[in-house]
Amino acid sequence: MLNQKKRINTKSLSTKINNKPNTITRAGITANLVFTRGKQLVEHNPFSLIPDPQNPRPGEIIDDNWLISNLKLGKSESLCRFNPENNIYEIPDIKELSVNVNEKIEDSYNFLKDLAYSIRNDGLIEPIEIFLADKNNDPDYFFNRSEEYGYVVLEGHQRRLASMMAGVASVTCIEITDETLLAKLKVRHRKLRRQLSENNLRKGLTVFQNFEIVKRLLSDEETRSISRKELSSIIGLNEAIAGALKEIIVNSENYPSLLFKMISDGNLNFQKIREVAFKNNDEVLNILKGNKRNKEAAERKPRGRQGGAIKKSANFKIKDEKEVHCFLNFLLRKFPEVEIEKEENEYKKLESFLIQLKKLAFVNTEV
Repeated sequence: MLNQKKRINTKSLSTKINNKPNTITRAGITANLVFTRGKQLVEHNPFSLIPDPQNPRPGEIIDDNWLISNLKLGKSESLCRFNPENNIYEIPDIKELSVNVNEKIEDSYNFLKDLAYSIRNDGLIEPIEIFLADKNNDPDYFFNRSEEYGYVVLEGHQRRLASMMAGVASVTCIEITDETLLAKLKVRHRKLRRQLSENNLRKGLTVFQNFEIVKRLLSDEETRSISRKELSSIIGLNEAIAGALKEIIVNSENYPSLLFKMISDGNLNFQKIREVAFKNNDEVLNILKGNKRNKEAAERKPRGRQGGAIKKSANFKIKDEKEVHCFLNFLLRKFPEVEIEKEENEYKKLESFLIQLKKLAFVNTEV
C-alpha cells in the first residue's frame, strides 16, 4: 500500500486553470501546507483508506458495509456508474434501493449523494486527513483486516464515503506526519478533537451525538479528569454546556434513567441539559416531567396559523371610518331591534352596537 502512495510535489501547487487555482492549490491553501510542518499532501484510493472505528458519529447507519451491500460499490455491477447514453454519472435515488427507508436514513443518504456529485463536479476541496497506523501498535484499526499497516481516516469520513459513491480513482489527503501535533490526547481521543474542530465542514451533530462523544472521551481514566475548559475546546461547545455534560456523565448514577432516555430520543436541548445538571434526582424529575407536559401541550396546540392556542376572546380590525360607517349601517339594517346611544365617533358607535348585540344574543339563547 505504501508503494501506491503518490506525493503531490510543490510544483503542482502553482498550477492554475483559467486563472483560477486548481483543486490541489485550493487544498494547499486551505490546509496551509506550504508553511506547516508535520503535514504533506498525498492521493489515495478512497477504498484503500481505513475507516476509524472511533468515528464520532454515534447512531450513523450508512457506512462502508451499507454502501457496498446496497449499492454494490467497488464491483462491476455497481449502481453508481457512468451512463454513456446520456453522458451522465448516475447515483440512484434511495427509493430505488431495496432498503427500509426512514427519515434519518434518507437524510444521511441524500447528504452523501449531494456530496458525491459535488466531488465529481468540483473535486475534493477540503482534503481528508489521514495518518499511518500499523497492526502491532494500533490493532483496533485492523479488526477483520489482513493488512499489516494502512492509512486511517482522521477527519473526513463522510467525504470518504461520498468519494466511494462518486467513483473517483483517488482523493486528495493530508497525511499527518508529526505526531506531536496531536500528542495531547490518546489516539482515539485526539481524533475526536480534530474531527469536532471542523463541524462547519460536516453535518451538524445532534445533542445525543455530542453526548455520546463526550461519554466516550470521559470513559478513559487518563482523560476523565480533563478540565471543563479543555473539554469545551475539544467539543466546540461553550464551557457551561461542557461542564453540564461532564457532570451528568461522570456522576450518571445520581441522575434518573428518564434523563438519559430523553437525551437518546432527542427530546432535550443543551439549554435543558444545563438546567438539570448539578440538581438532585427529584428536582431533575420535576423539570423533565414538566418538559414532557409542555411538549405534549405544544403538540396539542401548535402555535402559528396551523392551529394556534385556543382563543379566549375575539377581535377584528377595521382600517378607517369609511369601513366602520358601512359596516355599522349594514348591522343596523339587519338588526333594527338593537338600540345604541349617540356616540362621539363611528368607532364608539360600532363598539356600542356590538355590545348590545351580544347582550341580545344571550337573552334570545336563554329563551
